[in-house]
Amino acid sequence: MVWLAIGTLGAVVALAATETDVDHQQHASLLSAARVAYFKVIVSSDQAEDVKAHEALSELEHDYPGDPVAKAYHGSLELLDAAHSWAIWNLHKQAADGLNLLDEAVNQAPEEPEARFIRAATSWHLPGFYHRKAQCESDFALLAGRAERDAHEGRLPPELAAAAYNYWGQILMNRNDNAGARTAFKTAVRVAPQSPGGLDAGRRLSQLR
Repeated sequence: MVWLAIGTLGAVVALAATETDVDHQQHASLLSAARVAYFKVIVSSDQAEDVKAHEALSELEHDYPGDPVAKAYHGSLELLDAAHSWAIWNLHKQAADGLNLLDEAVNQAPEEPEARFIRAATSWHLPGFYHRKAQCESDFALLAGRAERDAHEGRLPPELAAAAYNYWGQILMNRNDNAGARTAFKTAVRVAPQSPGGLDAGRRLSQLR
């Protein structure tokens, strides 16, 4: 009976592990689809792509309610929509909702690098009256200390890690820290040389004195 119980327990543990693996794969697949759809909006600013991005995020958030990375992408997309909207009367609320989602995502999961990257990169492009510069630079400073490792461990897409170092290098240049900027740009190129962030970092590196 003891051996039977142990065998049954082992089967239950193995089944639970299998279910966990399947769930992880499902989450990764939905997140990847949402990520791709989001960056198509960034590149094209096309309304049809925006609708697809919202649909992909809705599916991810439906299956994984409260997911911090989905929440960050959702918040950023709200800000993008506000920037392209003609509904002037709704801009303030939509932008505020987007910023709140970004902050909620990072506060919920402060060790989640992708959520923090999306908040930082979104804040980078906001006008000064949003007063997000200090927070943006703080986010990129934190990412600069870990993004390469996160990329190697599969916690952050290498393309986003390279972009984080590229942004950080620009911040350091603005602080007249050319040595630090050079290190940041080199890291961006090393992490993902053919990514947009890696390519831009390479160009900036070649121009850095």
